[in-house]
Amino acid sequence: MADKHILHMVTPLKHISPFDVNMAVDAGFDAVTPYTETTLEEVTGLVQDAIFSRPPKLGVKTGMFFGGKNAILALDMLAAAKKALVPPFGI
Repeated sequence: MADKHILHMVTPLKHISPFDVNMAVDAGFDAVTPYTETTLEEVTGLVQDAIFSRPPKLGVKTGMFFGGKNAILALDMLAAAKKALVPPFGI
């Protein structure tokens, strides 16, 4: 298994920001996957799919980015993501 850096980009908007994608790729992520029109209720499933599909040691190479124009919703999504983590798996 290759130890690739993967970024999952989550937004409630119709489109992910091209600026954010460019920044992620330029920062060195090997794969950047957008999830658009995502609801707060979907965050737990996305996070657990991301963490359980890789061994715990690769948690540091797996990232979740919460975008959009509503900072309160992004913070709520971050809180839901934190609650979805199951040790020793992490991101």
